[in-house]
Amino acid sequence: MKSNISDKRELLSERCDWCGAVIRDGSEHYSLAPDPSLILSSDPRLGDRLPNACSKEHLAALYDHYRRRPFVQEELWAGRIARALENTTGELTAKDLTDATGLNLEQIERCRAWLEAQLYRHAAAPGGAASDTRR
Repeated sequence: MKSNISDKRELLSERCDWCGAVIRDGSEHYSLAPDPSLILSSDPRLGDRLPNACSKEHLAALYDHYRRRPFVQEELWAGRIARALENTTGELTAKDLTDATGLNLEQIERCRAWLEAQLYRHAAAPGGAASDTRR
């Protein structure tokens, strides 16, 4: 059976994070942008994204998008806590959680409060859980 070279190139190609265009010729552009929603497996303390773009203009638009997005420490901390919980098979004590995340108890509590506020905001939004009439 003959393999399709075009399909292989598609798998090895990058996509522009702004417009979705496939970049096959290695001309993609990258830049670090602050993003607390991104937790890397290599370093869960980082909150940076590496946007990929097909042009300098699209890279600038992506960077501007992430730069304008509020950098919420609690969002970054939530990712660190989620990573710690994913990497355990049992329950974590408060000490285990502080050791695994590098956060102190005050930061963990602020994160919990932030997550709770996000859930309430989502539930109150149109189409959120509070407007679900199927219950």
